[in-house]
Amino acid sequence: MGLFNRSSDVRVTVTPDVVRPRQAVTATITTAKPIDKVTAARLEWGYDNFYRYQWAGRADSAAAAANDMLWMAGEVGTNYGGERDTDDWVSVSNVELPITTDEFTGATDSFKVPSWAPGSSAEVARWACRLVIDRGGREFDVRAEFRVVIGTADVDVPDEPIERYMGEGATQIDILIPSSVCIAGQDITGQLVCRPQQDLPTADIAVYWQRHREHHPLKRYPGQGGTLDGPPLYLGKKIPMRGGTEFVLPFALPLPADAAPTATAVHSSVSWFIGARIFYSGFTTHQLERVGRPIAVVNAE
Repeated sequence: MGLFNRSSDVRVTVTPDVVRPRQAVTATITTAKPIDKVTAARLEWGYDNFYRYQWAGRADSAAAAANDMLWMAGEVGTNYGGERDTDDWVSVSNVELPITTDEFTGATDSFKVPSWAPGSSAEVARWACRLVIDRGGREFDVRAEFRVVIGTADVDVPDEPIERYMGEGATQIDILIPSSVCIAGQDITGQLVCRPQQDLPTADIAVYWQRHREHHPLKRYPGQGGTLDGPPLYLGKKIPMRGGTEFVLPFALPLPADAAPTATAVHSSVSWFIGARIFYSGFTTHQLERVGRPIAVVNAE
């Protein structure tokens, strides 16, 4: 990026440009010539955090409730305004840079990526190093981006029970996998264990990945979270469901190569599940069964 209308005036480079939590990245700032009239200069390490927020019009929005114009127009409680996608800069570390008299001539600084750092993805975070220069009341900044990847050793294994989303439990379902940490672009291998509690109609059974995205901005009313189900992987159709029996269905469920790593940031979060569903044949009183098991997704081994 250019500064002072010339890209050659100042340059920020970071090495390496792909790092993991607990690793160091170094920024080198060079200038074609001294930059004068500088009152302060600092280097900011952090990330742009992507999220969704409600900007007006909902009855449960604090901003909407305080807006007399909307009250008078009778728009409160409607979707007037709706939701917007945005991003905010989250500063993790600030370093004041030395200035000779009023001139800035360059600097070098290193930053250790925190152990809790959210991985880089289009859903959560874009990491960067920002040079901010105050020049007579005008602020200029230039940045260099780097990518934070998350490996299997960088996450905690989820220790949460299977969640039931739908169904009355006519069939007990268990999802067995060798590890709850799964790598983007690879298959999740495991077994689906089914225990019908009574004689039931035949059923179509499938597994799928599920991504949850939550929004929790600090200073704005959060937008609605979203759930995305991956394509179903059918393990069988018209499977007999006899009460008191148990059967095991092996699976190899592919994760998308570009799957965002599990992450919790200041304004948004991404979590993942393996979902399973049982759809009973015919018109019966038995509901669709849906369960999910939490997993952690990483994008490096």
